[in-house]
Amino acid sequence: MKKILLLPSLVCAFIVLTLSACHFSVGTSKDFNTGLKESHNGFAVSDVFLANKDGQHLKNNKVKMDSTFTIVATGVENYKLNGGKAYPGCELTLKDKTGKVLGSIPDLMADIAKNGLVPTGATTLTAMLSLHHPFVSGETYHVTARFFDKYDPKNEIKADVDVLLQ
Repeated sequence: MKKILLLPSLVCAFIVLTLSACHFSVGTSKDFNTGLKESHNGFAVSDVFLANKDGQHLKNNKVKMDSTFTIVATGVENYKLNGGKAYPGCELTLKDKTGKVLGSIPDLMADIAKNGLVPTGATTLTAMLSLHHPFVSGETYHVTARFFDKYDPKNEIKADVDVLLQ
């Protein structure tokens, strides 16, 4: 009877030790100024925010026609390294207010990260976008950026924001 009680204790201890050895992060946040919502799974991340082309935090979700804005993720860690290098990717999708997909790019970082990056060079990820004619001033557009790890598809950061084009 003691063996039976001891065995579940050992299994529980093994599971706790195994899980504590993993580097895994899950979380969500929302920027109430811009409305940007982010969720991350697997990756550790410090901050995700909407920025201007210079990387400065935007105070709202209004962007001017023909200007450049960026979704930025900082402090990104926990890549599954291959040959000591990180292989980030970024999928970008743009939808109109009805949910119709206006454009999608499966990997903005395909060329930049094709040979991998040193992990310290992949801690800040950006998805940059400019909206020009035929987009309509006064309309709202939904932007989704999904940053991912090419060697561990469970590692991802997803950011969603509605931008009001001015």
